[in-house]
Amino acid sequence: MNMQQLSWHLRQWPRYAGTLGVVGLALIGMAVLLLKQQVEPIERDLDKREAAIATKQSEIRRTVRASEVASEPAYVKLRRDTSFTAFLAELTALATKNGIAIVQSDYKSVTEADGQLLRFGLQFPASGSYPSLRALMQALKAIPGVRVESVSMSRANIGEEMLAIQLQLSYLTEVGEPVPPRKGGR
Repeated sequence: MNMQQLSWHLRQWPRYAGTLGVVGLALIGMAVLLLKQQVEPIERDLDKREAAIATKQSEIRRTVRASEVASEPAYVKLRRDTSFTAFLAELTALATKNGIAIVQSDYKSVTEADGQLLRFGLQFPASGSYPSLRALMQALKAIPGVRVESVSMSRANIGEEMLAIQLQLSYLTEVGEPVPPRKGGR
């Protein structure tokens, strides 16, 4: 087919296609125009934004992973409820090591989580210097299940180094397996 035949067929096309063919061709042209002017720029913009979000998300994940490695683990295995006496001995040893004098202590126990956990509340007056108290608090932080509930400090005179301290702790433990009752007497 040569150029003259092609131009003749193009001139005859409206007569063969009719009004609907011309309208359809106009609609196709408008659709292509809208695609090029509206849809494709928006798609390019969305692709750029998705790439920026993916980059930001990977940065945040790297930051979170780095902070997880540097921070304490999220779950710490709790000690058994039979370890409370050992905890009291450990607390006394830590206080003595850090220069804190514990006068006496009062405690109470409360079951939690449908009997799965046992929380010991411990309250005691003590005396020592501020740096000694900070060192004790750091040492307590390393013991699983220990939480400092409240600390109260006071001095008789502003120039004194020794503090009168009131410390309230809680010690959370897991309840061990219940001991079954014995059969047949003793």
